[in-house]
Parts: sequence; C-alpha cells; structure tokens
Amino acid sequence: MSARFAIPLAAFAALALAACESGPELAATSAPVAVEGGTSAAFQPITDVPIPEGARLDTGRSLVLGGEDNWTGRLVFKVSESSADAFARYHQEMPRFGWRLITSVQAESSVLAFSQGARVATIQIEGRTLSGATVAITMSPRHAGGGDSVQVAPLD
Repeated sequence: MSARFAIPLAAFAALALAACESGPELAATSAPVAVEGGTSAAFQPITDVPIPEGARLDTGRSLVLGGEDNWTGRLVFKVSESSADAFARYHQEMPRFGWRLITSVQAESSVLAFSQGARVATIQIEGRTLSGATVAITMSPRHAGGGDSVQVAPLD
C-alpha cells in the first residue's frame, strides 16, 4: 500500500476507533443504555432523537461524531418492542423533538425520513428473529440545494 493511502487510512481507523470508545450515551429520558457485549463506556448524551429506555447500543455498527443535538453518523441499537411499535414510536415522537416527517414506509424493513433545519435523519427499523427490533438512525447534513428539485442532464 502506498504512503499516499496509508496515512488517510490510518487516520480514519483511529477516528473510527475513538468514536466507538467514546461515542454518545443514548437516552430519551436520561436513562443509561446498555452496550452490546456487556462492556460500558463513557458516552455523551444524544438529545435530539428519542431512544427507548433499555435500548442496547450496537457499538460495532455505530459511529457517531459529535453529541447532544449536533451529531452526524449512525446509531444502531436493539429494542425490546416489536418493529411495529418502534415504527409507531418514531412516527409519533420525532415531531415532539422538532423533526418534520418527510416520508415513511412501514414494511418488513421500515424506513422513516425526517428533517430539522440543516439536518436529515433516516430511521430504519427491522424486526429481530426472536423478539424486539433493531433500529438504525443515520444523521447527516441536508444537501445545500435543499433536495427539493432534481436536475437531469440531457442525453446526447
């Protein structure tokens, strides 16, 4: 591997490792969240999305940069409620946190998309085999163009 790629790759790996070790604490009601694998870590609170009490953070699939109500990345956690109940929770509670619903699809793999200011949240909910659901929240900045129009280049 050339040095040109080795340095950025090493920097990204260090950032990803640091984020996993010191990611945010998930709480909707200030209750601590269990961490998959039984290990706990010192987390910063995430304050702009509802996290069900008793949610179990999947640190291997989560990467969060920032905290409180100014973070970007992906939170993945397991909840004990069914996927239908988790879908209803996020459909009802996200507007209470100041989010505006863009679209939602409830199916075997459900998706909800919300916007708030310069940020977009996408929530994917899937039922687990035995019980409960896996919730993945992806937070990203809104596209500078607003995403309201689509420009298509003519074919030559």
